[in-house]
Amino acid sequence: MNTKITYIIFTAFIALSSCQSTKTTAEEKANHTEKTETSQNSALIGRWKLVKLSGGIMGREQLPPLDRVTVIEFTPTEMITIINGKETNRVTYNLAKGKSIHKTELVPMIYTNRNTSMGKSFEIEQNTLGISDEFHDGFYYTYIKIANDDDGLLRE
Repeated sequence: MNTKITYIIFTAFIALSSCQSTKTTAEEKANHTEKTETSQNSALIGRWKLVKLSGGIMGREQLPPLDRVTVIEFTPTEMITIINGKETNRVTYNLAKGKSIHKTELVPMIYTNRNTSMGKSFEIEQNTLGISDEFHDGFYYTYIKIANDDDGLLRE
């Protein structure tokens, strides 16, 4: 009888300690995810100039047209598209992890106008931003970070 009670207490102790460990791990993951999304959001804020695009039906890498300078600006809540120094589009956005057609794991996504069914995956490395359309034959856009007061137009 005494060994049964000891076994039950030991089993309960193991079960409770493993639940606590799982809870702590889940909380740590949630905190890490929140910190990662916050740091991604702060890294994304600013102006980015389009320097290269690739993909589409041809799948080729190409430079943007010489007569068209595209800049996107991220504020904490809005994504603004500026073409040749003129604002052409302004939408609200949010960041979240989402399913990508390019990778098996969840990736950072930009969702515009609260539409979570169609996002664009993105990655930031130093001063380079890559944004990928999440559909087949979509494009991958490469941007470089520019100063907040820079409109991206070259002047002589």
